[in-house]
Order: sequence, then C-alpha cells, then structure tokens
Amino acid sequence: MDNLTREQRRKNMQNIRSTGTAPELLIMRELRRRKIYFASHAKSITGKPDIVFRRRKIAVFIDSDFWHGHPKRFIMPQTNIEYWKNKIERNRQRDKAVSQILINDGWIVIRLWEYDIKKDFDKCLNILLNALGK
Repeated sequence: MDNLTREQRRKNMQNIRSTGTAPELLIMRELRRRKIYFASHAKSITGKPDIVFRRRKIAVFIDSDFWHGHPKRFIMPQTNIEYWKNKIERNRQRDKAVSQILINDGWIVIRLWEYDIKKDFDKCLNILLNALGK
C-alpha cells in the first residue's frame, strides 16, 4: 500500500524532471566554464543524449541511479513491485539498445551515474575530458 494519497503521488511524480537535473547542470556548467562547446538533449540523435559533442561523435548520458536501475544503488519501491521491476528492466534494456545503435553508427557512448557525479565530480569530468582529448 502506498503511504501517499493519489494526489500526493501524482504531484510527486510530476515534479520529477527528465532534463535539467542537478548532475546534468553540474557537468554542463563546468564544460561551459572551460569553453567546451556541446549540444544538450539533441532530439535528432538516437536516445536524446544529455550532452553531445557532434564533431567528435561523443554522446554522454547521465543516468539516475533509480530510473536506470544502478546494479548496487537501486532500491526497489515497496509498493507496486511488479510494475517497478518491469519499468526499470525496460529502461535498462532501452539504455543498452540505444548505446549499441550509437556505437554501431560510430559514436563514442559515455554513461555517467548521478551518484558518481555528486560524489566524485572530478573523476567524471576527467572521463569526458579524456574522451575529448583535452
């Protein structure tokens, strides 16, 4: 049983953003500070990567530990377990498929976890900078 009313749950779910999350903004702010140009949420590229370096063909996805089902940090909700299990599994499968399509098209795909960005920002930034050759 859910501990929130239907209206409270609805409001909660409406407030969850798919773009402009704190980890995305941290990375984007630092890239701009370093005058590294990128596109964000490019709709024309498969999977709409969070950050795109078109000339280098690098696509960066910043994945939420919950929505993308981090192998160790994902915590299954206690209600509606079957729904969430299927939802997260579909997200994982879609992530794999999108990555494979991009790789087959010659893209370099980088996936960063939100927790890693928050806890070890420099390491995540260095992954990007190394891919860019900077």
